Formats: sequence, structure tokens, C-alpha cells
Amino acid sequence: MACPIPSRGPPTALVMWWAPLLLVLPAVSAADPAPWWASAVYYRVLVDSFKDGDGDGLGDLMGAIKQISYVRALGADAVILSPLVAKSAECAAPGVLDHTLQDTRYGNIETLTALLDKAKKLELKAVITVPLQTVSSKSDWFGASANRTSGFEDWILWKDGNPDEVPPAEPGVPFWIWHEERKAYWASSNREAILNLCSEGLSAALATAQCAWLRRGFNGVLLTLDYLVDQTCAEKLVRKMAAEAMSCVRASNLETPVILVESSQSPEISARYYADGGVGANSVLSTAMTAAARTSAADMALAMYAGILNAPVDGVPTWMTSYTNESRLATRLGNEMVDAINLLTLTLPGAAIIQQGDELGAADTILEMSAAAETCWPEQPSPALAPFSWDDKPNAGFTGGNPWIPLSPNYRYANAKTQFNNDGSHAGVVRVAAAMRKSPAIGPHVEIKRLGQAVAVLRWGGHGSLMAVANVGRDQTEAQLSRVPGLPAEMTVAASSAGSSLSPGSHVSLEKMLKLSPGEAVLLAGAPRHCGGPGPVDKITSKLAEGWQKINKYFNN
Repeated sequence: MACPIPSRGPPTALVMWWAPLLLVLPAVSAADPAPWWASAVYYRVLVDSFKDGDGDGLGDLMGAIKQISYVRALGADAVILSPLVAKSAECAAPGVLDHTLQDTRYGNIETLTALLDKAKKLELKAVITVPLQTVSSKSDWFGASANRTSGFEDWILWKDGNPDEVPPAEPGVPFWIWHEERKAYWASSNREAILNLCSEGLSAALATAQCAWLRRGFNGVLLTLDYLVDQTCAEKLVRKMAAEAMSCVRASNLETPVILVESSQSPEISARYYADGGVGANSVLSTAMTAAARTSAADMALAMYAGILNAPVDGVPTWMTSYTNESRLATRLGNEMVDAINLLTLTLPGAAIIQQGDELGAADTILEMSAAAETCWPEQPSPALAPFSWDDKPNAGFTGGNPWIPLSPNYRYANAKTQFNNDGSHAGVVRVAAAMRKSPAIGPHVEIKRLGQAVAVLRWGGHGSLMAVANVGRDQTEAQLSRVPGLPAEMTVAASSAGSSLSPGSHVSLEKMLKLSPGEAVLLAGAPRHCGGPGPVDKITSKLAEGWQKINKYFNN
């Protein structure tokens, strides 16, 4: 039988040995039903690159309506939409024009309502991304701040000076640009004006904009912010946004929204955004799986622990396969690592985000440099924003026109039509892993171990045991699974990476060495983990008993 789970009291803890360190990992309590977002599988839709519905080459809401069922079929519980806010059409002044209004290039409000209605019918929760960092220099907010309009003076980050002495770059501010009318410099990133998140007036305006999106029918918001100028102000803003979100939904008789925060800061700093018994984020996105290059098994395991241990005692992070606008999984780590990262991400405790295209192993696109862009799109072109590949035909089924940026170079095989019905494909592995998360086999407890160059993530405490094992090294490795105590003698392969010799349905003896090639990963399911030996406590007790026997024998002689 499974190890008992307390029905009341604080979350239980799992004690495990890690080299010379003893770590205590928080585990999810089974006392009260967890909210839907606690273990959800999110799929992040980059609207600009998901599906073009009107043939202009840009993804839009009409296209999303046509293909949103794919997200549900993949096994996702919720969809996160990229920002839909109104943005500038001027190439020289990109960025947000109005945080409340929807950009008409994606469609009108009626189309958004239709998309949210379809998501609801599919039993998909919908979360909207709310950008909090920058605005266009053509926005009303920027103009009012530049003109020192009462109440708007400090909405943009300004620095006094003279036009002949440009201030140096500083953390969070790559460039300073002189504004002749204001006679001061404004902070700039990617030609967009950086907002002053310490401004009380700005915070109130952002909270009002957030409420407008919640009233349109979204089940939550993803707040994107990195304010290196003053971390305390960023934390205060998140608390204000969370409090105002609750006031908004209560006034409109809506369900409690989820508040997610995405930050590139360290786990220690990002953890400050959590509610932790007060007001704040429900979950903070972890960057443990988004490394720009391969890391060792030890470093990856430690990154997982950092995400877990820095979360409050009653919370767990949301793991993501790729960071927004950074290189995709297949480009960062290579195609052989796609299944490994997806399996580990979907096995860790908490929620998981599959970045659009990562379930296919889609690569970044190659941007063509041109002297001048003919069209200015809502998003600035980025290799990671390659259009989604629906099939292997020209334009990959994304658009009937010319795609706004080039397709992924591997779209001929990294596409939904080729992979979706193939259980051995990248998408097939994700579907199985997403389904296994909902099975009785996955319990509330987690144990993470390094086995050679492999990382093993074990979920236990339910009706069975579920363990993902992945070789994250560059060479073949041998993993001794019996080093994880209390497991059954044999487990069954639920899913395995492409090209693996371990086919789904086959059995693995935990007493034998498991040989894994570079990037090879396997998801194992088996009987419940038992509480009795050969766990660490039993081994210690046994050694103590042997020691006392030797001492008694010595004195009796």
C-alpha cells in the first residue's frame, strides 16, 4: 500500500539524501482540493504565429478559433495567450499604445468573445498575458509624461541631464534617449519606453487595464515584469495587481483568477512575488528547464530544487519548457533533448507550460535582414516566433498568404499533422505525459535524484509510482534505478523518447542498469512506493543494529 498521507495539518515533507546534504522538500497536502491552476498543463499560444485566419500573414483570433481544439487534444488544461493589447504600427516607435484596448490586427472584441466561448466548451481555462514593462514612445502615457501632465509626470523612467552627456547603461536600462521638450532622457529597451513601476498612478492604471481583460472572460493573467531598477517596486506592483484582480472579479461576480508571474530573475528573487499567505502571485514561472545550453545532471537537479525550495510552504512553481522570446527548446539544446525536457517538465510537481512548438521540436526560424521592413507587426520579429507548422505543405498550413516571418527550417517533419497521431513522436510523448499527470499513479510527493548523467523525478504517494528518467549528458550513461529506495522491482514504460530501445508497454527491472543514450528519456509507471525498507531510515537502523551486535559480542567475550 502507499505511504499514508495526512488528512489534516500542514503539507507533508519528504526527506531525502543529496550527497552530504539533507534536503526537505515541500509536498502538496491532500487535505483540501487544490485549485485548478495548482497542477494544470498550460499551452502558451503565440497568437501572432499560431494560425492566420484572414490571409494577411499574421496569426489572429479567427485562426486561433479554428485550431484551439488542438491545444485540448494535446492534453492541456489551460491556454495562455500572448499579449493582445493595442500596439504601435510605426516601426520607429514600437510597443504598447493602450494596455486596455485590443489590437484590431488580431480581430475585434466579438472574435475574442467567440474564442473564449469555444475554449470554455472545450473545458480549457484561458489566461491572458499582461505586459508591464514598456510602452511605445507614441502612446498617450508617454506623451503625457513627457509633457509633465499632472499625475503622469513619473509614469515613464526619466533621468535629468544634458543632450551632450548620454547617461551610461545600467541594470534594466540598456539605453537613454534625449527628449527635447522635456529636456531629459527617457529609458529605452528595444526602442520602447521603460515604465516607472514605482509610480502609484501607473500602478493604478495597470490594475485597471488588467480588470478590463478579466471582465472579457479570462480566467487569469500572466504578468511579465523584470524591473531591475527597483525590485521592491516590482514586488509592490504584483501585490497591488493581485489585490485589484480580486476586487475586480468580486465586483463582476466572476470566478477567482489565477495570477502568474514570469521573471528572468533568480529563484530567490522571483520567489518574492508569491502570495505566501498574503496577497501576491499564485505561482511564479521557473526557468529551471529553460537553460540556454546543456547543463549537467547535478546543475539541473539543483535548479529544480531551487524552484521548489524557494516557493512558500504551500506553493509550487510553474515549470516551462522555454522562456518567452528566447530560443526554442530544439534550437537551444538540440532535437535529441526535446523529449527529455518535456517529460521532466510534465512530471515535476506543480503546473507546467508547454511553449508553442516545443511539443513538436520546432526550431527557431532564420530572420532575413532587410534594409527596411515593409510592414510593422504588433510583435517585433524574433527567431523564436516562427509560425506554427500545421502540416508539411508550403506555408505549413499557417496562412494562405505570406507568413509575417519565415517558417521553422524543420517544419517538414516538425509539424502537427505528421506528429499528432504518432505515439512515438515528440507530440505523442507530450500527450502521454500530460495524460499520466491526471492518473492515480501520480502522487503529491516528489523525489529528485541524479543517477550518473541522468536526472530522475519520482512522483509517489498516490495509487502508484511515476518516474521520469532522462540522460541530460552528452555521452551514454547507466542509471541504477534501485538507488531510489522503496520502488517496486519492475516498472512499465509509459512513454519513451524517439529512437529509444525502451518501447511503451515494455517492462524495466530496477535491479539492472538502465542504459540511456544522450538525450534519451523514459517515463515509468509502477506499483505504489512502500514505506518499509530499503529506504534510508531502514538502512541506518540496520547499520545501528549491526553495530550494537558487534559491541555486545565484544563485551560478552
